[in-house]
Amino acid sequence: MVSPAASPEDERRRQTWRDFFAGGGRYEVRYLPARWHDIVRRNVVTAALMIGLAVVLVAALWWWGRLGPFVLGSVLALVMVIYALTALHRRTMLMAQSGGEPGLALGVSDEGLHTPVQGVGTVPWPEVLGIFLVDAHKKADAMRAAKGLQGAAARFAAKNGADSVQINVVLSDGRAVRRRIPRRSHRRVVQTWAHHDGPQFGVISFSMDSATDQSDPSAMPRLGLALTVQCEDRGIPTRLNDDATRFAEHMMRISNVFDYSGVDGTAAGTGADASGGQSRT
Repeated sequence: MVSPAASPEDERRRQTWRDFFAGGGRYEVRYLPARWHDIVRRNVVTAALMIGLAVVLVAALWWWGRLGPFVLGSVLALVMVIYALTALHRRTMLMAQSGGEPGLALGVSDEGLHTPVQGVGTVPWPEVLGIFLVDAHKKADAMRAAKGLQGAAARFAAKNGADSVQINVVLSDGRAVRRRIPRRSHRRVVQTWAHHDGPQFGVISFSMDSATDQSDPSAMPRLGLALTVQCEDRGIPTRLNDDATRFAEHMMRISNVFDYSGVDGTAAGTGADASGGQSRT
């Protein structure tokens, strides 16, 4: 754990969580059904609308018969199709992360991380190499509040499920976890990262603000503290950042593919333990 020394109040809160877990407690964050269904529906409608507009645009320009407008229109149509595929991909990932229904989003207990991902279920703590909370909601809120096209686009994306708070769970063997997921289209929920010294790492990114119940503003901080306590007591790295760049950098470091000795002053080959590059600092 890289957080500074806890204050007496922080330590009291941590001990409260330890007592909660020791008594068999399990903390959960759940999806908001209405919001979940709305995101699924909006992404399907958006994809159908974009594809329909692209077809109409290309057909109209073909009928017009002028080369210049046809080329430009075809590029615009291609952008529409790409956006449609993005919307369908977002829907697929939400279905994969949630197990196809708006129930459990993520749970924490002494047993492990409880996920609704079919074929994955509960991930025991020994299989977890790190947990990274990326909270960019301040930047996202600023963009959504902006005037003009940028703000409108950000608000539209948010309604379609674009998230600003993610929990990235790093797993020791990404390919093995992927094979446990029965639906092939859902296996992409497990991203794989190169690992020079062993099996490819797996990363599952859970979106925690687009479809979860936000009526209780303390729900996410409680989840973060619950994860921190579990990770601290097991020596599992956990970090909270306001963007994804530090998470990506950490993954590149533990992969042992790149030499960071010239970046942070460590000797080549150091800064990674024998378990496959997992930093304990």
